[in-house]
Amino acid sequence: MKMLKSKKVIPYALSCMLSFSLLPLATPAFAATLLTDDFESYSSFPAGTWTNASGNGSWSIATDGSKVAAQTSSTTNTYIVTNGTSSWSNYTYSAKVKVGSTSVRNGIVARYTNSNNYYFLILYNGNLLLNKKVSGSTTTIQQVPFTANTSTFYNLQLVVNGTSVQGYVNGTLMVQGTDTSLTNGVPGFYANGVAEFDDVSVTDSAVSDTQAPTVPTGLSASAVSSAQINLTWTASTDNVGVTGYDVFRDGSLIGSTATTSYSDSGLSASTTYSYTIKAKDAANNLSQASSPVSATTQASGGGGTVVNVSTSAQLASAISSATAGTTIVLANGTYTNGGNFSVSGKNGTAANPITIKAANTGQAIISGGAYFIVSNSSYVVIEGLKFMNTGNTAVKLDQSNNVRVTRNTFALTENGNSLKWVYIGGANSHHNRIDHNEFGPKHDLGNFITVDGSSTQISQYDTIEYNYFHDIGPRATNEMEAIRLGVSTLSMSDAFATIQYNLFENCDGDPEYISVKSGHNTVRYNTFRNSQGVLSSRHGHAQSFYGNFFLGDGVKAGIGGIRLYANDHKVFNNYFENLTGSGYADAINVDGGDFDGGTNGNTFTSSDLSKHWRVYRAQIVNNTIVNSTTGVVIGGNYTLAPVDSTIANNIVNNATGTLYNEVKTSNTTFSGNIGFGSTLNNKSRTSAEINNVNPLLTTSGGLQKLSTSSPAINASTGSYTFVTTDMDGQSRTGVNDVGADEYATSTITNVPLTTSNVGPLAP
Repeated sequence: MKMLKSKKVIPYALSCMLSFSLLPLATPAFAATLLTDDFESYSSFPAGTWTNASGNGSWSIATDGSKVAAQTSSTTNTYIVTNGTSSWSNYTYSAKVKVGSTSVRNGIVARYTNSNNYYFLILYNGNLLLNKKVSGSTTTIQQVPFTANTSTFYNLQLVVNGTSVQGYVNGTLMVQGTDTSLTNGVPGFYANGVAEFDDVSVTDSAVSDTQAPTVPTGLSASAVSSAQINLTWTASTDNVGVTGYDVFRDGSLIGSTATTSYSDSGLSASTTYSYTIKAKDAANNLSQASSPVSATTQASGGGGTVVNVSTSAQLASAISSATAGTTIVLANGTYTNGGNFSVSGKNGTAANPITIKAANTGQAIISGGAYFIVSNSSYVVIEGLKFMNTGNTAVKLDQSNNVRVTRNTFALTENGNSLKWVYIGGANSHHNRIDHNEFGPKHDLGNFITVDGSSTQISQYDTIEYNYFHDIGPRATNEMEAIRLGVSTLSMSDAFATIQYNLFENCDGDPEYISVKSGHNTVRYNTFRNSQGVLSSRHGHAQSFYGNFFLGDGVKAGIGGIRLYANDHKVFNNYFENLTGSGYADAINVDGGDFDGGTNGNTFTSSDLSKHWRVYRAQIVNNTIVNSTTGVVIGGNYTLAPVDSTIANNIVNNATGTLYNEVKTSNTTFSGNIGFGSTLNNKSRTSAEINNVNPLLTTSGGLQKLSTSSPAINASTGSYTFVTTDMDGQSRTGVNDVGADEYATSTITNVPLTTSNVGPLAP
């Protein structure tokens, strides 16, 4: 059945709609069918009411069990065909999609008005992406891992209703978001290469849904502290789609979530609690309860006092009276203040910290002019709050140590002024931990996290981990990094900080989404998705950057990797794919300098601290760069060439550009590298230095890894004792393989992170 346009069908549909309009709007009786198609009557494509909308490609009708619409062009251009009426606004659109390759983008579009404006849901490179293209610029609304294979049809579904955009696969809600950019337009197919499409259905948003989702299974409960139990379960399915889950403790509803995990906090120590979960859909149909599970909270660390508060005045009073072991529990509600909640001169212990926490994560809201200052204090925990305050840094740590800021949500109300959301500084600042928080969105200048120090020493041994940083932008020229670790004036002091296991998505505010301006820091095991800019060693010596994933969509401009200045950096086991950046946003940029601090890095005056220091002795070892605009670039900017750098055992497999681009070098050593697909190098290098051979990569877990016949296996040269594992966390034994991946069968412990791994509700 094609689009309903016959003179006989339309009056009947209209009469039905008029009849049903007399029913209560809260329970619409049916969904009007706008379009169906199974292509069985076609001999060519596009045909009927289908039209080419963007590019032509090689569309046809093929047989794959039944007749299907096929795109057979293997070029990676975008081909879109559409159907329907441009005035369509709120509708549910589904189609079966089979991809011809996992490394190209294929899926469906909705609210298409022209080639520069539409929503699209695509399968791509081990992920499912819900994107929008507005005024020609593509942005990812949400992305989750999803491994598609080339032998299976997947039922993709886009639901556009008002400002809600949802994406389903085989009836399960996978990605969603709220967006006001596009209000109407037609559905269609999106092909970026070989693909097949079948069984199209478009209905309006008046969905009559009386079927409940399936019962959640696999519920487990884990007590993580004396006051918190974390829950996880297996996703339910539904005929239309699961939209969320209700969580019950001891038979009473305590909260809801759109994910398959929940953190229940504010509990009593040494107490057993029972939980069940019910799934729900858009029509508020509830499943039956899951099988119950129980967990017992841990014993209290030291029998400290618990103070329950529900007002701002009570909170301020409780902080003033707190001693080691005091736990201040904030009831659900809003806490505001004309100024700060001051934690001054308060010292807990490792066993008995002073804890300020929400009874339920994310439901104690700090608003208005309220914020926290922790000064001259130690062993303080701030947990589970939601910061929506305005005009002030949400949490400021001043001259304090062993302070933990955990499981909070930072979504400050912006007022157009520059503002740092979390600040660490002052003398004797050390061993602070910022973990399991969510930061974003942010549109004003300032950083999510700023680490400073005293007048002479940067804060030391701080850890930033398991946080979700997202949607900072639009691009500014400076002062909009997601994290600034140090400051130019203190950059010759060592921070010994660790930034690990964080997820960065759409962090577009600054040319450096992380700017490291201090020495001896470690940035490892983070995932950077579709973020414009780079991880930059801007100032300071001896950084270690390893085990990170830098992932783009191949469309969004300016997605970069790592940029280096100064001395003795190690960059290894990093993975770069589909990056579009160049210049200052290359995949790996061992940059030129405009100041020479000398071979020991200690020849300077204070006025030199803000310059771009010449690189000495950088080691770029065992990294993999694939399908990106640039590869390894040496001395691309400024006048002073890097000195004594080592480029060894890397794989660069790009279709365009110069794979190893030696713009300016001085005594740079190349050894054991592989380059394939484009211009190998702009200098004369032997095959022992850069081998022009196909690395024979294969898709595994959404990444390009070594196949069993790869020439990279056991092909590395030299000895780099710091390379003991690969990007997966697997041990390297014997002669190492070239690139970030070691061909191994042992357990993988490090993978690209998603929102389920980080943030306030992560395990």
